[in-house]
Amino acid sequence: MVGRAMNEIVCATRGGEGSRAVQQAAIEQAKATGNPLVFLYVAAPGSLGNVSPVLEAAVREELIWLGKALLFVAEKRAHDAGLDVETIIRQGPVLDEICSYLTTNNVSILLLGAPRGTTSQLFGDDPVERFASNIHQRTGVNVEIIRPEDKSK
Repeated sequence: MVGRAMNEIVCATRGGEGSRAVQQAAIEQAKATGNPLVFLYVAAPGSLGNVSPVLEAAVREELIWLGKALLFVAEKRAHDAGLDVETIIRQGPVLDEICSYLTTNNVSILLLGAPRGTTSQLFGDDPVERFASNIHQRTGVNVEIIRPEDKSK
């Protein structure tokens, strides 16, 4: 387990190219600063829309299984870079669970990965930017958005 004495770098983890980019950025930042690195995954069945109550428990278990697999890969990347990390799975609404973790732990920065194809907007109207701004307003923690390179250019 990662010690809590220093400010943690928290990397919100999900699937996709944005997560690979943000994980690499988090690993590089942890190596450069020496701060502990935490990979955080939130299982949120509610984010899938209306899930039948009959299927809700099964969907939640599948999302947790997916989270464990994604965190295993992130942890391996960090270990390959010479870092010890902590992985955490939370359950509930993504925004609420991220904010809850940030406000109850000693966190210096949250790194979020943007989906491929999104671009930084001048006026902050990108959904990822709005999400990051909301987290910062609720917690006071700095949030950095990492965007995967567009390989089509």
